[in-house]
Amino acid sequence: MFRSQRRSRSLGRILSVAAVSAAVVSMASAPAAHALDPADVPDIGVDTGRFNLPINCAITMPDLGGIKVFDLATNVDVQGVVTTHLGPGQEFWLTQGSGAITFPTWLTTLGGLVGVNRADAVIDKLEISASDSTPEVINVAEEPQEINDIVITPGQDLTVGLPLEGTFDVGPYTAPQSGATTLRFEQAVAHITLRSTWGAQIKLDATCTPTAGNALLTLGIGGDPGQPPSRIQGAPLNFEPIEPGYLVGIINAPYRCSLGGEPLDLGIAVGGEIPLSVPRNGSVSFRNASGALTIPKATVNKLLDMGLAGSFSGTVEELNLVVAGGTPAVQNVAADLEIPPTELVRDKDVVLPLPVDGTLTAGPFHPKAGAESVAISLGSASATISANGDPTQLGISCDPPSPTVFLVDNPVI
Repeated sequence: MFRSQRRSRSLGRILSVAAVSAAVVSMASAPAAHALDPADVPDIGVDTGRFNLPINCAITMPDLGGIKVFDLATNVDVQGVVTTHLGPGQEFWLTQGSGAITFPTWLTTLGGLVGVNRADAVIDKLEISASDSTPEVINVAEEPQEINDIVITPGQDLTVGLPLEGTFDVGPYTAPQSGATTLRFEQAVAHITLRSTWGAQIKLDATCTPTAGNALLTLGIGGDPGQPPSRIQGAPLNFEPIEPGYLVGIINAPYRCSLGGEPLDLGIAVGGEIPLSVPRNGSVSFRNASGALTIPKATVNKLLDMGLAGSFSGTVEELNLVVAGGTPAVQNVAADLEIPPTELVRDKDVVLPLPVDGTLTAGPFHPKAGAESVAISLGSASATISANGDPTQLGISCDPPSPTVFLVDNPVI
């Protein structure tokens, strides 16, 4: 959970404004039909993303016996960082949390018509779950947060950051011993007092729950027990706002590959925009998908020691996505993808966007009959390269990441 009362109050403020205004988030993303910027690619083993989750807030009046007065559809836009996978029983956090909500002018104008210009709020529940982990649910607002004198200005947009300053961490969770764990937004509860210019007060309770696609991400579990806590800081988070019901993110998966029988550690990053759910009779596809190859300096040095001096070029033959609960079961999204001439410099990482320009096609993936979710993970990869224009082709083969690295695990609705 949050380790700073100041940060928790910032989170409470945005949730209280959401409950008071009960607004529809108005945010759209510009298409990004180009290669990944190397500066935006996180380190190997890091998953970064931004999510716009549709929610519904049930508004009740406690002074009238808790009668519900209306339901209000809105959206929560959040972003954060987590590891790509976990060890058995490993402690972990969702870190670098932030976001924003913009409320349109018609809501503040409507409040002004009845004289509402201030609000007080108490937030006593904001739950983020991690399935099969311990604890399974963390209430970020375990200590109720009081926010007084929230200003409502008629006729003006209201944009509030989450949090107002800095970022927030959610955790620690302890992973299960095997399988996977899925982080989800569960619910938020706020108790609101609206105050008018003429002295009237109206008390409202807002219980906000997800309407579809509330899974933030799924983490596979495996490897050796006793791994150190995962609490990542300093990862790049430069995502433009995404429309409701979508996520945009970049995940850099660790791969163990082989070149001429020699093991190589590489990172394969995948970025794109993905729906948060799959229609029962529909499909899911990635938008503006692209990738990057990360060669850490230790591997660069090993390649140089193997005689791959100067630069290399080649072709990606496959990057397979593995689909559980959907079809096709496997899709190669990077066949015949050109690797441009790339220089190797000792003790220097290489981050190579692939494709250099344009996007990849990933999908459509259709849910199987009776499937509750469609989980898409990274599979095997292969490429051929040649050094310094030498026509000799060298083959690189990569096993699927272990533990499994999930791109998405979408509910079927």
